[in-house]
Amino acid sequence: MFRPLFRTALPLLACALSSTACDSVPKPEGECRGPYGAQSIAWPIENNSVMSAYVHNDGTQGTQLHLAYTPNGAPELPLFGVNIVIPGAPTVAGGAWTAKLLRQGEVLVAEDTSRVLEWGAFTGPGQEGYPSVTGVPVEGTLTLERLLHGDGQAQGRFVYRYEDGGELTCTFNITDRLYTEDGDWLDGVGDDDDDDD
Repeated sequence: MFRPLFRTALPLLACALSSTACDSVPKPEGECRGPYGAQSIAWPIENNSVMSAYVHNDGTQGTQLHLAYTPNGAPELPLFGVNIVIPGAPTVAGGAWTAKLLRQGEVLVAEDTSRVLEWGAFTGPGQEGYPSVTGVPVEGTLTLERLLHGDGQAQGRFVYRYEDGGELTCTFNITDRLYTEDGDWLDGVGDDDDDDD
């Protein structure tokens, strides 16, 4: 089991001390495009998509990409996305690398676990798996075009291929800093809403 390191603590502190530091956090970019049942979709990436460091109980370090998309036009789906755990802290720059994903029962697993350790698809908070409309993809790929830890950026795409020949492509460009619309990083933190006056 992996647990997150609190790499966002320093950027949050910087934002608390300087409002200009928050303004520099870029908004996540990306979308999912392709077939979803009988419709063609274009689901935008959620603002809470973020890159973070992870550490396994045995001390092994990893990098997690939390990618969430808003499933517009699919009311049965609260959310759509994946948590990807990559072993270590690899750097990808100047050339993309691709990892192949294979179906094993009701999940996708990486053909090469030295590149992708865990692939955790979800359809809502605490809801693991794939939409019933599409089922589990027969295979997939993850392509990283950029992965930088010093600058905290991850850019690339993942592709799901389905039994009927359909193909869903989801792109992402995220950082290791959580983006907020209003820049108020501390909104709600430590606030128990106990206002008596």
